[in-house]
Amino acid sequence: MPGPERDIVIGADGFLGRNLVPRLRAEGREVVEIGRAAGDLSDWANVERALRDAPPAGRIFHVVTRQRTGAIQYDIQGELLAINARIHLNVLEAWRLYQPQAKLVSTGSSCTYPESAEPLPEARFGQGPTHPSVIGYGLAKQVLATGSAAYAHQYGLSFLHCVLATLYGPHDNTASDRSHFVGALLDRAVREKAAGAQAFEVWGNLQTVREVLYVDDQIDAILAADRAFENEILNCGANTPITVEAVARAALVALDWSVPLVSPPGSFQGAAYKMLDSTRFLGRVGWQPRIDLEAGLRRLVAAEYAEH
Repeated sequence: MPGPERDIVIGADGFLGRNLVPRLRAEGREVVEIGRAAGDLSDWANVERALRDAPPAGRIFHVVTRQRTGAIQYDIQGELLAINARIHLNVLEAWRLYQPQAKLVSTGSSCTYPESAEPLPEARFGQGPTHPSVIGYGLAKQVLATGSAAYAHQYGLSFLHCVLATLYGPHDNTASDRSHFVGALLDRAVREKAAGAQAFEVWGNLQTVREVLYVDDQIDAILAADRAFENEILNCGANTPITVEAVARAALVALDWSVPLVSPPGSFQGAAYKMLDSTRFLGRVGWQPRIDLEAGLRRLVAAEYAEH
C-alpha cells in the first residue's frame, strides 16, 4: 500500500488510540500500531527503532501521554513533565529523521492554556501560567505543540496539533488513577451503587466547568480538522460547557441510581473553569458532536459495566 494511504498511530493501545485505530481501518487506511510492545517511549532508542522500521506513512497520529487523575497529577508534576517531554521530543526527532513525508497529527489539552474565566481561543495558547494542579503535564504538552511548529518551520514538515476536550468512552482506564475525570467519576458511581451507598460523593466543586466529548465524536473532530487545517495549533472542541454537577447527575441517570450528590469538604479541586474557544475549527468544518452526554454514558455503561 502506498505511503499516503498508511497511518502510524503512536499510543495505539491507549484510550484514544484503541478507538482511533479501528476508525482509520474502517476508512480503508493501513495502520501501523506503536504501543506498549515498542517499549518505554521516553527512551530514544525505542522511538527511533519504531519509526525507523515502520514503512513510509502519510500521517503519524501521536496520541500517547502519561497522566494521572486529580491530586496525584499535582503531586508528581516534575515526573510528568520529564517523562512526557522526553516522549514528545523523541517523537519529533524520529519524525524528522525517518518519516518526514508524514503529517504529524498530535493531541493536546486545555492544560496548556492559562487560567481564565472565559473560553480560550488559540491566541491565548502559552500566554500565561497554567493552573498549578497541571503545570507539569501542561508544560510537556506545550513542548509538543510548539516543538511541532518549530520542526515544521526548520525542516519543511507538516503538522496539526489538536487541543481536545475532556474525553470519555470505551477503553478508558477507569479503575485507576490514569483515567479521565468522566470515566473515573462513572467508575466510582458504579462501585458506590453496588455497595449500597445512600449518596454519591463527587470530589471538588460541583460548579467546576469543563467540556466533555464522547471519544467517537472527538475522533470525528480530529479527522475533520486534519482535512481542513495544516501547520496549526487548533482547538477541536464543540463550545459546549458543562458543570461537574451536570456530569455527575447524568452518570446517575445512566446507572438508574437516584441518590443525592454530596461534595466532601477539603477534597481536591482543579481549575474552576476550563473551556476552549473552538470557533475557528467549527466555523471552517461545520462539525458538531452526535452523541450527547446521557447517551454517551449509557453506551459506556453498556460497554464496560454490563452487569450493572
